[in-house]
Amino acid sequence: MNIDPYELHQAQDLVKDAVQRADRRHSRWRVLEALYRTGNLQQAQEITAGKLSEYLPTLNEHVANMILPHINIIQESVIARDPKLIAEPIGGGEIAEMTRATSEGVLSYYWKRAAATEHLRDATMDAVRLGCGFVKTAWTHLESERELSDEERDERLQDAIAGELEAASREFRMAEIEPLEKSVPYTESLVIRSEPFVEYVSPYDLFVPINTRRIKDARWVAQRLTLPVDEILANPEYDISEEELVRDTATINEADMFQAEWRRQTEDSRGVYGSSYALDTATIWEFYDMRTRKMMVFQLDNDKILWQDDIPWSHRYPPFVHVRNYTATGSDFWGFGDIENVAALQDMMNEFFHEQMENARRSGQKYLVRSSAVSDELRTALETDEGDVVAAVNLPTGEPLSDVIVPVFRAALSNDIYAAKAEVEDKIRQVLGINDFQAGGLGADRMSATAAAVVDGVATLRAQSKIASVEAAAADIGNLILLLCQEYLDEPTAVRISGVQGAAWSDVTKEDIWGEFLVSVEGGSTRAINPATREQQGLRTLGDVVPALVQLGYDPEPALRMALRDLGYDPELILVRAPQQPMEAPPGAVPPEQGGVPTAGEQMMAMGGPSLPAEMQGRGGLAV
Repeated sequence: MNIDPYELHQAQDLVKDAVQRADRRHSRWRVLEALYRTGNLQQAQEITAGKLSEYLPTLNEHVANMILPHINIIQESVIARDPKLIAEPIGGGEIAEMTRATSEGVLSYYWKRAAATEHLRDATMDAVRLGCGFVKTAWTHLESERELSDEERDERLQDAIAGELEAASREFRMAEIEPLEKSVPYTESLVIRSEPFVEYVSPYDLFVPINTRRIKDARWVAQRLTLPVDEILANPEYDISEEELVRDTATINEADMFQAEWRRQTEDSRGVYGSSYALDTATIWEFYDMRTRKMMVFQLDNDKILWQDDIPWSHRYPPFVHVRNYTATGSDFWGFGDIENVAALQDMMNEFFHEQMENARRSGQKYLVRSSAVSDELRTALETDEGDVVAAVNLPTGEPLSDVIVPVFRAALSNDIYAAKAEVEDKIRQVLGINDFQAGGLGADRMSATAAAVVDGVATLRAQSKIASVEAAAADIGNLILLLCQEYLDEPTAVRISGVQGAAWSDVTKEDIWGEFLVSVEGGSTRAINPATREQQGLRTLGDVVPALVQLGYDPEPALRMALRDLGYDPELILVRAPQQPMEAPPGAVPPEQGGVPTAGEQMMAMGGPSLPAEMQGRGGLAV
């Protein structure tokens, strides 16, 4: 029995139920976002969604936000660089092996063109803070109409007449000129953009069934889009009029606090600025029925379907990629972030910090003075911060001054408070997996490169689960990009493909990237590298790898460029070939050909590198 597609009312009920269930999760997320911003747990729990003024901490409260810097360290440690994407053929035979290099070049080109790393970073930030992040990948095709000038239309008509005359002469018939004059168009279509796109999706705007484990296996996926009304009405694909469109000022999704606050702010703005069409917004839903591969666009409280058709691509995946942090069980779809684990510790830190600040405010010498001896001159002398001040005090005859003015000694704050505060701060770093070296603690500046490499390796192991999640998400995005290119890259498109010998522009179509590929990410290519570790790696490459490549007969220039980058130099500015100078040949040597360029091996030997092996002598160069 075939499964029927979801009808409109069924899809609306599914989305309404998902929105209702997500209300508690969204409320918790907003508390975590406020805690990340302010470091104040009590204030974060009292915020109202959408009111940014509520996020600002009260100035008279003592808050030491330890979450903000530590979470930023985690984010930067797992996604700091563009991933190295690898396309491994798993189907297609020898043809796929031949198109592998081109496929990787196309994948890398569109990854950078779509700024995919930037959107993946935003999704990773959501995953670290809240537990989940999402990225959307699909194909965009935009066209525009341009009117042809009279000269252009005449030129096209002449070309058509010439073609008709040639065809009539070849077929021994009369040429039909009159129909050609009517067939010349007045406009032409220009393709503005036809390429894959990658965009960040807020976790507040994505919904799946309740028992979903992985987004690839979801029966349906819904994305909420809140857009200006004029943009929705201007979309030629949507079948809806201005009277039929339900605006956000109406009662929609009252369970969603964020949408309700958005509507309230929109109403307030309309009251300030008057009736403004540009301020009107409407919420629409993109609903992907993955069981029957149908897609529809609708509103929750509207019986009108804006758009409905088959999913426009052939691959079986939804257009969303899920970046997930920790999960309690393997059946959980919504993960939890790092902030939840240290929220209580952050609250303790604020209590200790508050006690320290209050103690500092109470510091200073206190005096008890007999009321009969108090005068303005005495009060000024005791409260002034100036030195060597003399104040006159009237004393009864024979009474000592110590009986009139008595200093009160205040007990210092217990050292247990400072020790507990330091322990809580250390616990925050332990829970988050941040070591003292990463936090810039004492001794970090005196640590050797070897020790820094060891510490960096330990930190990498602690963050390995996050790095693996980010690399898996990057591979999924790359896989969707490549699948879309294999389907929609019909016309020859200029693609800049980089290689060992440099970059070149090539006209590529989907035939040039034919094959079935498994896209993966080179391990560790996205994570940040400690500067000391990077420098040590560059020195090792320069001292060990480059001479070994020369000894084995390989071109050492790519490794030399990599080593210079690790050392902080720009290889394009350093590796400039010197003009060829005539050299005096030793007695009995065969003179080199005029105008020749020294090989890489000869350049390395000239710089003091090892000589070529005996079997490579006399071959005029190295194998590349």
